Amino acid sequence: MKAEAATYAAMAFALTVLVACSGVPSAAPASGADPVMGVIKDPAATGGEQLGYLNAATTPDASQIIPPAPKEGEARNDVDWSIFRATRSFEGSERWKLAINDDSYKPEDLLKDFSCSVDAQLTVAKAPTLAKILARVGTDASNAAAGAKNLYKRTRPFLHNPGNICIERSDGLVKSFDYPSGHASASWVEGLVIAELAPDRATQVLQRARGYGESRIVCGLHNWSAVESGRTNGASVFAALHSSQAFRTDMAKAREELDTARKSGAKPDAAACAKEAELTKPLAVK
Repeated sequence: MKAEAATYAAMAFALTVLVACSGVPSAAPASGADPVMGVIKDPAATGGEQLGYLNAATTPDASQIIPPAPKEGEARNDVDWSIFRATRSFEGSERWKLAINDDSYKPEDLLKDFSCSVDAQLTVAKAPTLAKILARVGTDASNAAAGAKNLYKRTRPFLHNPGNICIERSDGLVKSFDYPSGHASASWVEGLVIAELAPDRATQVLQRARGYGESRIVCGLHNWSAVESGRTNGASVFAALHSSQAFRTDMAKAREELDTARKSGAKPDAAACAKEAELTKPLAVK
């Protein structure tokens, strides 16, 4: 399984393909369109330009919204590291395998991951606009988190505590920062997007989105506080996204796609969905 830095590269490639296929401009937007922020600023990011919906004026700054990152010697840091050590017991379990699965940022993987929660088989072919939205709002979440990541430069928990992580310890991963979690930021805003499109499944969708973020704790890549702050960041981005006409237009198209997919009768495997629901219950740490 690729390390987190590699997943950003995969996300960049996937978004490039989606942009090319969907007609989204890769340079300056057309007159009257929403200006976009084009480059993820996360230190772990690699690859080419990625387009979001927000611009510099409308992108929230997580460093001004979330609490300061815990520091070594503080009680919050002690709790974080205790949770990291306790969650090493998940290694090899079904929850560990789900955390490996949740390392991916690829839109096609995200659609599959949210299929059980909306009770419909989601693919890029069935929901191309939704796939594009998930990629773009993930970029917005990363841009919003970047200021806090660069301000606090909090290193990852596995650099300070014994225990394995669920993916490769690449150089890019080691040099990137913990707080706030980019995966938790992205998964929460993506969950909020899908919950708005399918409000009758909001509980299931947001359970999966929370579980996706908590996979970073199980995997050992982020501290508990980083995941919690990531959700706050994701929520602030979701609020800001509604200022974008391009986002609102895409959401209307995505709602039609999702409604069609749900009415088609093609559903994910019920046994697999029941297993996923059990694994994504709130993480219990003893």
